[in-house]
Amino acid sequence: MLAVFHFWWWFLLVGIVVTISFEVARRRRLRVYCDRRCTGLRWCRSFPAASKDDIRSFLDAFVDAFGFPRKRRLCFSPDDKVVDVYRTLYPSIGYADCFEIPTFVKTLQDRYGLDVARLPQREYTLGELFALTHSQQI
Repeated sequence: MLAVFHFWWWFLLVGIVVTISFEVARRRRLRVYCDRRCTGLRWCRSFPAASKDDIRSFLDAFVDAFGFPRKRRLCFSPDDKVVDVYRTLYPSIGYADCFEIPTFVKTLQDRYGLDVARLPQREYTLGELFALTHSQQI
């Protein structure tokens, strides 16, 4: 009985160490975005007719879909490609996909009525998608 207990204790310990190492590596990869200063000014200059609330709401949809804290929403600029953020999270095939892009697409459809499936297939920036969602509301 004691041997089984020790086995599970070591199994749990190894699992915790592996999980922590993956999280440390993930955070290191995301520094390219998280170490930025606030990109709010870039968003306002790129979309002068849009309100700050519209921009924040759009970025909230993005960070929610990707599982980032909302306080990080202005770490992402209008020039960032959605697929580049995804590739930063999952740099190789061996990583588990949490379906961030389909979640973001569904949010764009539900919240803004943007039918992403009808868009030309290419790598869109956050700014391009914001412009498409903003034009859908007008």
